[in-house]
Order: sequence, then C-alpha cells, then structure tokens
Amino acid sequence: MLNRIIVYIGTKAISTYRDIMDFINYIISIILSLKSLKYMRFRSLYNTIINQTKFTGVDALIIVMIIALLLGGTIIIQALTSLPKFGVENFLGNLLVIIIVRELGPLATALIVIARSGSAIATEISVQKWSREILSMELVGIDTKLFIILPRIIASIISIGALIIIFDIVAFTGGYIISQTVIYIPMSDFGRIIIDAFTFKDITAALIKSLIFGIIIPTICCYYGLKPLSKFEIPIYVSKAVIRTLFVSIIVNIIVSVLFYL
Repeated sequence: MLNRIIVYIGTKAISTYRDIMDFINYIISIILSLKSLKYMRFRSLYNTIINQTKFTGVDALIIVMIIALLLGGTIIIQALTSLPKFGVENFLGNLLVIIIVRELGPLATALIVIARSGSAIATEISVQKWSREILSMELVGIDTKLFIILPRIIASIISIGALIIIFDIVAFTGGYIISQTVIYIPMSDFGRIIIDAFTFKDITAALIKSLIFGIIIPTICCYYGLKPLSKFEIPIYVSKAVIRTLFVSIIVNIIVSVLFYL
C-alpha cells in the first residue's frame, strides 16, 4: 500500500514538473517570436486585435454591467443598513472601495472574461489545431505564436482594463440608485464618501490586476488550445483551460492584494 502511494505521488510530481517546464518553454517561445514582429503585416494583427477586442470587451459589456449592478446594489444596501448598527458608518466609503474597487471589480470581471472569452479562445484554437489550420500556417512560414496569441493578449489587456472601470462605475452608481429603494442617503454625501475613500494605491492595484489578467487569461487558454491531438480531446483541454485559468487568476488577485495592502 505504501509503495503504491509513493509511486502515485512520484508520478504526479514528475507529471507536474513536466507540465511546468512545458509551459515555461511555451512562454519562452512566445517571447522569442516577438523578434519576427517586424516581418509581420500590421493589418493582419490589427484585424485580429479589433475582432478579439469586440468579442471580449464590447460583446461582454451588457453581462458585466448587469452583474455589476446587482452586486453593487447588494453590497451597498448591506453596508448602508448594517454598518450603523455597529457604529462604524464612518468607514462606509473605505469598505465599499475595498470590496468593489480593490477586490470584486477586477476579480468578477476576470471570471466573466474567463467563462465567456477564455473558453471560446481555447475552443477556437483547439478546432484550428485539429483541422490542421495551424499546421498549414506554419508550413507557409507564418509564426503562429505571433499571429494567434499576441493579438489576443493585446485585446484582452484593453478589454479587461475597460471592463473593470465600467464595472466599478456601474457598481457604485447603479448600486446607489438601487439602494435608495431601501434606505435614503443624499447623492452628494454618498459621492463625497466614496471620493474621500479613494487612494492612488487603489487605482494602481486595479490597473496592475487588469494588466496581469489580460496577459494570463489568453496565454493559458491558448496554451491548452494548442494541446488537443484529436477532436475527442478538445472538451478535455477546454475544461482544463477554464479551470486552471480561474485558479491562477484567484491566486494572482490574492498576491497583488497582499503586496499592496499588507
């Protein structure tokens, strides 16, 4: 029994090590492909960036605003009704900024993008890999890392940064409007409380999170999208892409918060 456990742990450790090294080599190959950027036609990259930005950012705008409205309204109502009971209503602005701007806005936006666009990226590339489209591009001398992955990274950085800003604005303004159905607070007082609670560190942390999310989401999803060798492996690697991107995004969110606020 003990031997089986040792063999199982050893096998998993070796497999994990190989996966990590393979991913590191994948990242290195993306960085090295940047040398070929001067040989690429800008229009081909530009069209992909525009299409991916539209899909990741513009098309996701409605769902992001709805979720921001609902979450913002719930948080603000709970804060306005619960904090006075404990005599800490003076910390209302700080609490809302901590919850919405520092944590909820970046993380909720990233989770929406992963569930919607990340899975689509992994599926699209998996189908291209299975149908030999990627192989055909490589045979005619196209750097697929540069042509497929780089535009998606740029589009994700732009889209996630914009969506986080929109999420925060809708969460505060829409949440405030919803909260007026439960408890009244003058708009001027609410705005002053929020503005006074904002710091440059909050804005910087949110921007850094948006930048990191914009890089890791398409990078990991493209990595697993390039893995399938048959059509039967496509759903397996798509699910791996979504789950592991979710895990890494949550870890990154925690690390950035710890570095900035502890």
